[in-house]
Amino acid sequence: MPTHRLSSSSFLRAAALALAAAALPAPDAHAEPIGSRPADAEPTHSVRARSDQAVDLDAVRVHAERRDARAASVASASRLGLDPAEIPATLDLLDAEAIQARGLRDSVEILRAMPGVMAGNLPGQPGVASMRGFASGAVSYLFDGVRLTSSGFSARNWDSFQFERVEVLKGPASVLYGEGVLAGAINFVPKSAQLDGRDGELLLGYGSHGSARLGLDRNAPLSDTVAVRGVLSANRSDGYIDDTASQAQAFGGSLLWQPDARLSLRAALDYQRDDFDTAYFGAPLVPAEVAADPSALVDNALGLVVDKAARDRNYNVRDGRMDSRSWWLRTRLDYRLNDAWNLSNEASVYDARRRWDNSEDFAYDAASGRLQRSAARIHHEQRVWNQRLSLRHEGRLGGRRHLFAAGFEYSDTDFFNLRRFGNAGSVDLLAHERGALPPDNPLDYGDGRNDFSTRAKVAAVFAEDALNLTERWLLVAGLRHERIELRRRNLDLDSGLRSGFGREFSPTSWRLGSVFELRPRTQLYAQYSSAVLPVSSFLTINQRNNAFDLSHGESVEVGLRSELFDQRLRLTAAAYKLRQDDILTRDPLQPQISVQDGRQSAQGVELSLSAQATPRLRIDASAALLSSRFDRLREAGGADRGGNRPSNVPERTASVDAWYRLDGLPLSFHLGLRHVGDFYTDNANQFRVRAHTVADAAVDWNGAGGRYTLRVRNLADAFYADWSGYSARQVYLGAPRSVELTYTRAFR
Repeated sequence: MPTHRLSSSSFLRAAALALAAAALPAPDAHAEPIGSRPADAEPTHSVRARSDQAVDLDAVRVHAERRDARAASVASASRLGLDPAEIPATLDLLDAEAIQARGLRDSVEILRAMPGVMAGNLPGQPGVASMRGFASGAVSYLFDGVRLTSSGFSARNWDSFQFERVEVLKGPASVLYGEGVLAGAINFVPKSAQLDGRDGELLLGYGSHGSARLGLDRNAPLSDTVAVRGVLSANRSDGYIDDTASQAQAFGGSLLWQPDARLSLRAALDYQRDDFDTAYFGAPLVPAEVAADPSALVDNALGLVVDKAARDRNYNVRDGRMDSRSWWLRTRLDYRLNDAWNLSNEASVYDARRRWDNSEDFAYDAASGRLQRSAARIHHEQRVWNQRLSLRHEGRLGGRRHLFAAGFEYSDTDFFNLRRFGNAGSVDLLAHERGALPPDNPLDYGDGRNDFSTRAKVAAVFAEDALNLTERWLLVAGLRHERIELRRRNLDLDSGLRSGFGREFSPTSWRLGSVFELRPRTQLYAQYSSAVLPVSSFLTINQRNNAFDLSHGESVEVGLRSELFDQRLRLTAAAYKLRQDDILTRDPLQPQISVQDGRQSAQGVELSLSAQATPRLRIDASAALLSSRFDRLREAGGADRGGNRPSNVPERTASVDAWYRLDGLPLSFHLGLRHVGDFYTDNANQFRVRAHTVADAAVDWNGAGGRYTLRVRNLADAFYADWSGYSARQVYLGAPRSVELTYTRAFR
């Protein structure tokens, strides 16, 4: 079937229409111009952030009290202390109240609620995302503003109760976080201790498939200068697929000491664990003639289908496991040296153990009528030490407001990886007897038995600068230079051969952006930025790929943010182009040789709005349209993929959420719709997964004794797929209709 493409002319027309629609007059809006406030003043602008007024709607309230500047932000988009409205990039944000109002239980559900973001659970990387036409390898994941090398390994499908907010910065951010940030950066901000009140929250939930949730949050000021906070979450589920029970627990503890307005010290410890019994790795594509109930979910020329009768079948081995244990200790010291200079020091230690012992890939064999399966044992041990020291200046330059930040960052990563790849026994389509994972021996793991360790040291210097050229026109620039040192040691258990290699890289990233206030509460922004990416993950890179240089990316983005009708309507529109050069491809004359001559590009538009339509009706909506393709790419055997779309990249997404509160009763209703366009499971574009639309609904009673919410997900019980894994012939089926009842109560 034909795929949707945006020509350059249609791209520019769509961008112009989106920006023109946003630039509506707002005679009732009043705001200070950019540059008229100190960095720690109350914000008067927002980018999907909190407002300074509360919306009286039981389903969702948006509060905007901004505590002191040190506590309010972890600088996802800038280290200059800029307000969200002063950032020359798209920053999407969901805070804890919005997450709860939408019923988002974990990080994957949160990311799917963001405009233009698709997320899922890759076998080796649960909780990863694609955005702006690029898959998970071009997206970085931060926890409390800290990014690890090859950050996708640290991402998990975390319980949403742990977070104060989740921020998604769109576009390249290598100037802030280093290599690997081309499509965007996702920052999970945990709840932390505050001095401004003793409060807490209790969450209890129970629903379909034996799912249950517990959340307990308590913030306690011990004095005028010291506060502590503890957040506990736990969840379990039997799973909507046979024999896929899971459970997860997390605890976050934090301490704040702020003896005066000049000094602030924070310390936090987060522990997280998850366990999946015989994890789900998708449904296989099989010939239509052997399917009990063939579906039209996947289009292809081979006549393969997803069997609806296999919706709840698990083809993993019966003793499979996927689990993780991690703890993260972080400290942050902020000290105001004087009225102009601030010193900040952040240090963190991360330790994690992860295991995968599963059959992750399976394919139908026509001769036997069974699924032939892989066997994989992968164990990670990862320890990271990270240090970041920065100095920030707020002052005047030539009589104009001037902000400057510079600093140094260092990280040291020890990574051990046990890898076993082989074959498990076959299984029939009914999954009667799923068998066990073979023991660790050369016979069953003939595709490789290797242990290796990687040491990655990254040192970086960075600087950012912002200058108000006029009261309404702000110029922002940034520069980062890194020195990356890799050392790898390998042990081939089958041959007993030991080997090793090393490599050093010295990339430089930069960005230049501008924000112009067209009128009060309406800003036009633009940015050009660069990024660097390894050709494969630094932590698992092999000796062949180690010989290649970093690939390079660049992006141009223009956008507009506006608050209209006395802040009852907030709108963001953006248009962008991204390109990544020097990706690995095959030499067209010698396909057995890899060269750095590939290119991938994307262009698109995004639009989001939040409207208080009436005193009782609130609507949030978003839409994204993009064209993503490989401009130049040849794969094994010389197969030309030029013009094809990358896998797990839909070109159209849209969502709308509406809340309505009855007059005179603490009763409200929520309806949410999410549409995801078609996507491919492979670079060959051989298997196209059809688009889907899913509806959720909820009824909410917010009385004196607490809030009771009855939520129905996938209201129409749609049969759809929302992600693909390593194999092009497997798709992850979405959950069927489910019901959940939750109780929440705030207390002091």
